[in-house]
Order: sequence, then structure tokens, then C-alpha cells
Amino acid sequence: MWKYLPDILSGMVVTIELALLIVVTGLGAGLALALLRSLAIRPLNWLIIFVVDLFRSLPPLVIIVLMYFGLPYAGPAPSGFVSTWLSLAFVLMAFSEEIFWAGITSIPKGQWEASRSTGLSFGQTLFNVVLPQAFRLTIPPLTNRTISITKGTALGTVVAVTEILGQASSAMSNSYNPSPLMMGAAAYVVLFLPVVVAARWIEAKFAWKR
Repeated sequence: MWKYLPDILSGMVVTIELALLIVVTGLGAGLALALLRSLAIRPLNWLIIFVVDLFRSLPPLVIIVLMYFGLPYAGPAPSGFVSTWLSLAFVLMAFSEEIFWAGITSIPKGQWEASRSTGLSFGQTLFNVVLPQAFRLTIPPLTNRTISITKGTALGTVVAVTEILGQASSAMSNSYNPSPLMMGAAAYVVLFLPVVVAARWIEAKFAWKR
């Protein structure tokens, strides 16, 4: 275990980098699509709905494999790291867009009308009145979905990403011993348990008072 500890630590660094990229780009893209959808441009909304439903229906592993092995035939040849990042970011984008959109549409129409009657523009109403309330409503489902998808970084092993599971599997093959896999499992707990606890605290902190 001591021999392969540096490999597991290196895998943890890769997992953290990958997870941060997935969260930032996935949530950012999801919010951007929800805001575009609020403009009520019908052809644009149809396109957004199609893209979102497509990535919600495809298993993340299938997207990773298609991007890594399929795209090179069309020209681009993304690395395993990039394929895993973009694939999971697209999945998170799709689910977060629906969550953000549900939060936006849950705000009563009367609040939109009241805000517009005071002279606020559509954009001011959206950003100053609607989104602050929508964000609080979306926190519980958004945090759970984000954690669930981010843990999918382990799927990167299939395309040779040297994250935790990749390093642990390789070490087990070289040592003919399951101890590196146990170390990998412990590494996932060390990384994601604090995230789960923090998510629970955030949900309680920003929950609506009843």
C-alpha cells in the first residue's frame, strides 16, 4: 500500500481537476441554456429541449466512448481526460438546465408582472427578482445531481484517464493484490464525503423557512 500511495494521490489530483471542470462548465452551461430558454424564442427553445433531452437520455459512459473513439473519425481527437470532462459536463448541463428552468417557472406570474409594472426591464426582473428565488428552490436537487454526476469521473478509466480508479486498477494489476483498490475506495470517500456533508449543510442553510 505504501508503494502505490503516490499513484493514488496522483489519481486524486486528477479526479479533483476533472470534477472542478465538470461542475463549473456543466452548471454554467445549464444556467445559460435556462436563461436563453426564458426568452421564449420558440425555435431556440425547441433546439435547447432537444439537446437537453438527448444528453439526459444517453448513459454517460456511452457519451464518453462515442467522444473518445468516434470523434477521431470525424476530425477532432480529444484525449481521454477531455472526453470524460466534456461528456460529464454535457450530462450535468442537461440536468441542471431542467432544474434551473423548473426553478424559474415556479415563480408566480404575478411577481413578473408586478416587477415589470414598477419599470424594471425583462432582464432586471429576471436577475433581481426571479433568479434569487429560483436558486433557493433549485439547491437541493441541484447539489444531489451535481454530486451524482461528478462521481462519474471514475468512468474515465475506460478511456485511460489516470484518475483514482485508473491508478488503483493499474496498481492492482501490477501487484496482484487488491489493496490498491481498497486505497482507491478510501480516496473516493476522503474526497466526496466532505462534499456530501457540505451539500447537506447548504441545503439546510438555504431551505425555505416553513
